[in-house]
Amino acid sequence: MQTVNLNMLPLQARVELIDFYEFLLNKYAPFKAFLAKKELTEDVPTKPLRLGSLAVELFGTTAGIDLDLPRHPPHKPLELGQ
Repeated sequence: MQTVNLNMLPLQARVELIDFYEFLLNKYAPFKAFLAKKELTEDVPTKPLRLGSLAVELFGTTAGIDLDLPRHPPHKPLELGQ
C-alpha cells in the first residue's frame, strides 16, 4: 500500500479525498463489522444465564458457603386485556 503526503495537496483536494475515504468506509465497513460481530458472538451461549443459578454457583457449597434456599412455586401469569 502506498502512502500519500496529504499536506502537499490543495485544501479542496484534501477535503474531497477525505470525503471519498468516508464514503468507502461507510459502504464497505458495515460488512466487515458484521463479520467481526459474528465472530464475537459464536462463543456466546444461546440461553441467558439465570441469576439464581449464578448466585448458587458463586456462593453455594462448591464455593464453601452453605445456602439454604427453599424452592418456590412458579408465579401465576398475569392476565392482560381480559
